[in-house]
Amino acid sequence: MANIGKKQLQSLKIEAGTPEITMAPLIDVVFLLLIFFMVTTVFPDNRGMDIEKPESEFSEALQMKRVLFELHKDGSVSYKNKPVQLNDVSRLVKEQLAAAPDTAVMLKVDKNATTQSLISLMDACKSAGAKRVGIASEAPKSK
Repeated sequence: MANIGKKQLQSLKIEAGTPEITMAPLIDVVFLLLIFFMVTTVFPDNRGMDIEKPESEFSEALQMKRVLFELHKDGSVSYKNKPVQLNDVSRLVKEQLAAAPDTAVMLKVDKNATTQSLISLMDACKSAGAKRVGIASEAPKSK
């Protein structure tokens, strides 16, 4: 070892570069976690509120274009399963009537809703220019 010259020591010296963290294993772990959470996630079945419609012996299905609003027993109104305020009902009806003037407005009313909330909803529809406003009902259940 003593016979090794300075030049030889320099040539034996191993170049130590800057340390690196390889990204491939990190990306693999992230993708595995992503797949794990995607597979184990449970999405709730959100269909909105159930409405108990009143029954009528003369119920029939309508075959025309219509806008459907739901009036819940607590007096809240929803359109396409999204809650809306009563003053938004007029705007929505106007938009639908502008696109198709013969559109009918159907109100799906819970049988436990108050009459005042129903009248307020009907007034909002009529003030927007709706000529045909109907209340949805169910055929009586056979006993």
